[in-house]
Amino acid sequence: MTRKISYSAVAWLLFASLYVIPAHSNGSPQWVTGEVVSIVQNNDSALLSLKLSNGELFSANSTPSLLEGIRIGDMVTVQVIEGRVGIINIAESQAPATPGPEKKDSGVQWVPGEIVFIQEGTYDSLISVRMSDNTVFNISTPNVLLKGIKVGDHVIVKVFRGWAQSITKK
Repeated sequence: MTRKISYSAVAWLLFASLYVIPAHSNGSPQWVTGEVVSIVQNNDSALLSLKLSNGELFSANSTPSLLEGIRIGDMVTVQVIEGRVGIINIAESQAPATPGPEKKDSGVQWVPGEIVFIQEGTYDSLISVRMSDNTVFNISTPNVLLKGIKVGDHVIVKVFRGWAQSITKK
């Protein structure tokens, strides 16, 4: 007996296996901001693809219900845990990703500014810090660093590879 597999199912499996970039394998959340370039869905699963600010493609599995209201071209920030989208927020405009360090091999940046957004996850969170020139940085942080920090606080964040190492109130 020969089983027939639809072309769309084969394309779905190939696309998912080739293009889904795994998130942190230890179960900690990864926050990603980008422009929605593709949504592929069937009855009980979906694949969301984002174009990141550096031009790379990032894809993660989701559920169709979580993607309701999301359209191609929307700027979104998603929380990805073990390759699956857990939280999705539509951004009003693209906030730049945390830029690379200015000094080669130093890896550390200092971001002074006002906390304008906090998206708390179970273990890690995403904060947005607006500097005096209105540049907004999205920074991942362990929740332990957010004790006593709220939207509107003026802070200095020590950042290494996109992750907050310390947050100090001004």
